Amino acid sequence: MAKLSGSGLLLLLSVTLCISLTAQNTPDIFQQIGTSKPGKGMVKISQDNAIKNLVDLHLSQQRRLNGVKGYRIAIYMGSGQEANKAADQSRARFISRHEEVKSYKQFEYPYFKVYVGDFRIKSDALRFLKQIENEYPDAFIREDMISFPD
Repeated sequence: MAKLSGSGLLLLLSVTLCISLTAQNTPDIFQQIGTSKPGKGMVKISQDNAIKNLVDLHLSQQRRLNGVKGYRIAIYMGSGQEANKAADQSRARFISRHEEVKSYKQFEYPYFKVYVGDFRIKSDALRFLKQIENEYPDAFIREDMISFPD
């Protein structure tokens, strides 16, 4: 049996405390799934508490990131004195043609960039890229943190 040093024990206690505190701040997803509704079946999930704690930790981290992993399409990237104005124009033109799709302007030194869409799966992003490829021939898909679905 291995012995833990003082710092190893402190690290283990810190991780355990973080997991237990995180689990208290997130809704119990397993309980939500397991609730029965009139006229519907009942789902019962049985698993080790470590799995529940791991799922709760994952949900908490996703909330802290304020989004989930997904895909966006880059339609503009430029630098220089006129890039900010050009990014605004590119975004406005996109919105006028595709008002149902969210768009975002970001500054990532030294570039102003315009991204569109909040695609959870890459095939949806590819499908939309095909729709706009004539308008934006240099557009490309990139992985990004996307907004939570409405």
